[in-house]
Amino acid sequence: MADSRLVVSLGLNDPPHATRNQGMLCVAASAAAVPPRVAEQAFRPPERSLLETVRFLGRRFPDARLRETPVLRAAELDTRADSTGSTRVWLALEALQVTGSFKVRGALVALDANRGRGHVVAASAGNHGAGVAYAALTLGLGATIVVPRTAPRAKRDKITAWGAELVVAASDHYDDAEALAKELAATQGYAFVSPYDDRDVVLGNGGSLGFELVRALGGVPERVLAPFGGGGLATGLSWALWAETDGPFEPTVWGVQSEASCAMATSLQRGVAVERLASGGRTLAEGLEGGISPEAFARARFAVGGVVVATEAQIAAAMAHAYREMGLVLEGSAAVALAPILCGLPEKLRGGDLVVVLTGRNVDRDRLESVLAAAS
Repeated sequence: MADSRLVVSLGLNDPPHATRNQGMLCVAASAAAVPPRVAEQAFRPPERSLLETVRFLGRRFPDARLRETPVLRAAELDTRADSTGSTRVWLALEALQVTGSFKVRGALVALDANRGRGHVVAASAGNHGAGVAYAALTLGLGATIVVPRTAPRAKRDKITAWGAELVVAASDHYDDAEALAKELAATQGYAFVSPYDDRDVVLGNGGSLGFELVRALGGVPERVLAPFGGGGLATGLSWALWAETDGPFEPTVWGVQSEASCAMATSLQRGVAVERLASGGRTLAEGLEGGISPEAFARARFAVGGVVVATEAQIAAAMAHAYREMGLVLEGSAAVALAPILCGLPEKLRGGDLVVVLTGRNVDRDRLESVLAAAS
């Protein structure tokens, strides 16, 4: 049986405290609370005119054959997520995207902005690299993708299938792959496309997806739960929801991280960006591995309501549940967002419409089979 404890790092508007509720540990951010007006000014979303450029991303890039994400009601999960029955669970199936991940969205927007450079370099745990490779093929650019040794074969194969040069760093850690990619870009005069520190990537990934969620639901949901690595997806989602909301900004997007690599949760508790974490061991959510840059932390700390941290056992249980009960293949970096639903939502995430963003399906068959066998 999976451990039912969840660690929750609360947002900046919460008083510092730590409590346990029904087996869940809630740890408040160590930073002092700030007035809502100050938080809204620090949020710093792009101009609305810029956000409008990704409202209908499929129309902007017709040759990419993007799929508008299906958003399905999952009523069978309502009481599991919230025993009071006050939360309505929806699933955003971005795992069905053309590259098997949401990352192609931001890659298209970023590469479109770099068409004149001819060639780009990216670091990736896999999905961003596949997205950049696909976008480069679609837009007629060259691409070099640097991945750590732990990048799944399923993701590496997509990178090379779409014509990008694949470089495998001599390290298991994303941060080392990123350092090598930046070095290659600098020495060869190519543009470096970050998976989280590039505003075009953030705009394309979360911004375009946020608009699609609102269209699917016919309004802005009360909460969105999304995987959190470098913070680009959650920040972009918040930008789009802000653009669709009347009145003052209130962060309604929550991130979910792996306990093995929880840079944002640690950064919130310390009040400063943790750019590199000591290794927490191998994780099923390798796509979320790595630290968070000061710039990404500055954007995300005011954009999100908080971060939930799931254990490896919870991620594995979510992958198994998705496959056996829902007929969905999810990689660990996507299933992490389902874990809080299956374990019971923290109080702050309950009530109204809650959209769980399931971001990718690119998992090696042997890894999925191992997870399923262990869950039997």
